[in-house]
Amino acid sequence: MSIKATKKSINQTFLKVFCVPYGDIQYLTKDIAPIAYTCGMYGWNADVYAFGSIAIVTGYRPFGKEVNRDLIDKFENRAKEIVHDRRYSELSELRNEFIKALN
Repeated sequence: MSIKATKKSINQTFLKVFCVPYGDIQYLTKDIAPIAYTCGMYGWNADVYAFGSIAIVTGYRPFGKEVNRDLIDKFENRAKEIVHDRRYSELSELRNEFIKALN
């Protein structure tokens, strides 16, 4: 279950906040739920995924430091193969690699 949060509270809570466009890490996050979401006058803005002191914000109006498109594609393609082969236990390790690559 996720909670409603503000951009300000997310930026104050996490040391690093990364921005990923909507749908770009759908396979990497297939087996986990966001911890929070943001919304505005037009409705839902983004989901927030927490990984220790790092947050990844993904949605229609995400915020944070932009992640390199090639890096996203590299890990998302690997995650897609894992999901299609139903090897869900490998997703956690792949996510950890992705987080390390962001730093």
